[in-house]
Amino acid sequence: MRDRAHENLAELLRRFMDTPAARAAQEDIETAERWLTAHPAPAPDGRVVAAIKGRMAASLRRRYRIVRLAHAGLAAAAAVIVLALIGTFGPRPTSRPRLSYAAAILPAAIWESDDLTTDDLDLAYFSAEIRHVEAQMHALEAGDSEVSGTDASDEIEMELLALQADFWKG
Repeated sequence: MRDRAHENLAELLRRFMDTPAARAAQEDIETAERWLTAHPAPAPDGRVVAAIKGRMAASLRRRYRIVRLAHAGLAAAAAVIVLALIGTFGPRPTSRPRLSYAAAILPAAIWESDDLTTDDLDLAYFSAEIRHVEAQMHALEAGDSEVSGTDASDEIEMELLALQADFWKG
């Protein structure tokens, strides 16, 4: 042993043993070191070293294959879980009103028509009234004096309110 190592060993042994026992233990350790230095262990055969390395590589390949399969299985399970969650909590299709509601309100001939306002008399009346009020409002905005009545805007507003009330009463 080198001098620094001798000092460290002696100090360590003195912490655990009394001084004579520490010296005896240090001499035993130095004797064992000299004996091991004088009789080194034989180096293993190259074939034995190659066989050990081959076994270690095969073991690592098996472990890697298992880990890779486990990762693939976990990824597949995660994908299945995500798809199940999307299917369970995903966006729902909006519900559309059924045809039966409209069929109950309007006759089939009117429902299949291309122009509902001309087929239903009430709708035709309200459409005509709306167009009339709209024409009067455009005339007021343009400043035409052909609008009947002294206070035309009040009259138009009253007609519009009456029209709305009639429309919702059915």
